[in-house]
Amino acid sequence: MANIQPNRYVLQSHDGKTKVDYETASFFGQPTLNLTEGTGPVRHFSGSQIRTLNSEIGTLVTVTTRMTIDAGATSFSVLIPAVTLTAILDHQRIATDAIVTTHSGPNSVPATGVHETYHFIPLTGEASFVLFLAEPVLTEIAKAAQA
Repeated sequence: MANIQPNRYVLQSHDGKTKVDYETASFFGQPTLNLTEGTGPVRHFSGSQIRTLNSEIGTLVTVTTRMTIDAGATSFSVLIPAVTLTAILDHQRIATDAIVTTHSGPNSVPATGVHETYHFIPLTGEASFVLFLAEPVLTEIAKAAQA
């Protein structure tokens, strides 16, 4: 029996308003996260826009969704639990939470007190392994272009 780590997590809230599609390594080798909040458009994040923090409760994956110079920021995080698949075509149902954090800025009023507030969103979905079949082809094309 193989021990395969998932590289794709497709999650959504119970009301369907929040949707997350996170891949630890995409077609181009970088992580990607596609986020839909409410009726807004799908927002795409990749590479260094995605921050991960491993802990004993899972991997916290975070993106900044709003940034201002003086009034603060908003970030979106999702807690990814540890999952092991038994085969490449296997998938595992998971339940977790997203956290929308509002960060106060240097010019926020009041200047004292709590500087982050949190909104938790329960998510369910599945973890799976996606095989990028085109990777070997792209590698060969890149080698040929360099020759």
